[in-house]
Amino acid sequence: MAIKHTGAVLAALGICGSAQAQGVTSLNRTGSGARAAGMANAFAAVSDDGTAASWNPAGLAQLRLPELSLVSSAVDRRFRQEGFRSPDGAFAYSPRRFAFTNASPEFASVAMPFSVAGKPLTLQLGWRRLYELAAKVDVEFQKELARGEPTPVAHLRQDLDSEGSVNILSLAGALRLTERMSAGASLDFWRGDWTDEVVTIEDALDDDDGAAGFASFSLRHRIRGHNLNGGLMLAYPRWKIGLVYHQPFWSAYRRRVVVESSAVPRMEQDANRARFHFPRSMGAGLSWRPAPRWTVAADVSYDKWSRFLVDGLPGRTEPVNFFDDQPADRTSARDTVSLNTGAERLLQGPGFVVPLRLGAAWEPQGYMDSNTRDPVSYAMLAAGSGYNTNSFKFDVAFQLRWARYEITESTSVRGQLGEGPDAIGTLAVREWRFKFSGIYRITDTDKLRGLLRKIFVRGAEVNSAPLSRRGGSPAPPHPPS
Repeated sequence: MAIKHTGAVLAALGICGSAQAQGVTSLNRTGSGARAAGMANAFAAVSDDGTAASWNPAGLAQLRLPELSLVSSAVDRRFRQEGFRSPDGAFAYSPRRFAFTNASPEFASVAMPFSVAGKPLTLQLGWRRLYELAAKVDVEFQKELARGEPTPVAHLRQDLDSEGSVNILSLAGALRLTERMSAGASLDFWRGDWTDEVVTIEDALDDDDGAAGFASFSLRHRIRGHNLNGGLMLAYPRWKIGLVYHQPFWSAYRRRVVVESSAVPRMEQDANRARFHFPRSMGAGLSWRPAPRWTVAADVSYDKWSRFLVDGLPGRTEPVNFFDDQPADRTSARDTVSLNTGAERLLQGPGFVVPLRLGAAWEPQGYMDSNTRDPVSYAMLAAGSGYNTNSFKFDVAFQLRWARYEITESTSVRGQLGEGPDAIGTLAVREWRFKFSGIYRITDTDKLRGLLRKIFVRGAEVNSAPLSRRGGSPAPPHPPS
């Protein structure tokens, strides 16, 4: 089997890992919380609970009581590949269907409102799982002659196993500047570790000797970085405006690639001093209350995916886009504008509120297949409800997202080892997301202040008191000089 040089193989692996990241999860930087999810992520101008900093940090200024928040999510993704043929039309591939699910905690925070010089100030410490990069897929299919009677010429099996995530630890704060205006910011520390393991086994059925081939690819990624985000909110009796800006930044990036195959010797590549560039993102939201128990919201967000870059990879003299391994002036990645809309209706009972939420969204993705240039855009429908009291809020949400687009892929061992895509067809994706939120408001703030005073104030007094006052022996006198 004639295979291109080592550099081409490792470059193909970079693209393989990039496409896998896109296939596993949407990379749009949405916030967290079941209430926002039930409104199809239209939350930049609402942001009035413990998850506010993940959407618009300025919204924290609306909190009046300390809040503890916890969010968990579960995702079911289903894929269908149909109509795949070789570029010359000589071969066809049997349809493939595969699916995977994962569930994990998504968000946790504690928020504390204060008053500074008569102005409300809220601080929040939070953790968020921004991207869950977990998938396990085993799929088998046939390669057949496309003309005449379908005749299988090869049997292929592909196994994919991805593990890991990208998490954020953030410190956020918001200050109410005037009666109508609030400003907020968050400092986010990014930590990401994930692996992609891809194995392809190809049995050539038309060879008399029963020749078989395999290729095993292993990619390990690690990022470390931090950035600042800012938010602004204007609030009036019946409507609010929210503005959000996510600062672009370079993070430290490490990538290790290992290739093992029946066709080439084992190859390894380490990028220990590379950098990963997360692009600029910004958004604007509007919420309106047409009646006391109604809220209608809409968000528009912009992501500059053409600047989603990796720099310092071996053999590359300039930064390349993470999606397609091409320089910024030649990448197929596109900048995107997303639209999210949602509504909430409150049903009030004695001492509790039951919210009903609906929403719809259009969320284009930055990734496009570099050969077909068919844009990837997700449509979404959402619904949610909950049970809220003065001190406890429980919310649940369901989101259905789907997309259909044309892609090329390397199905064979030969194609994956540097000869490029050998099949073109349609990929249909359907995804269910389930989110659960619990928020606890501490209504008895006097007890909380007393507890904090005991921990910090009295603890400091004890540490500064002489040893004799703490129950120990007095220090011995100094010897006479």
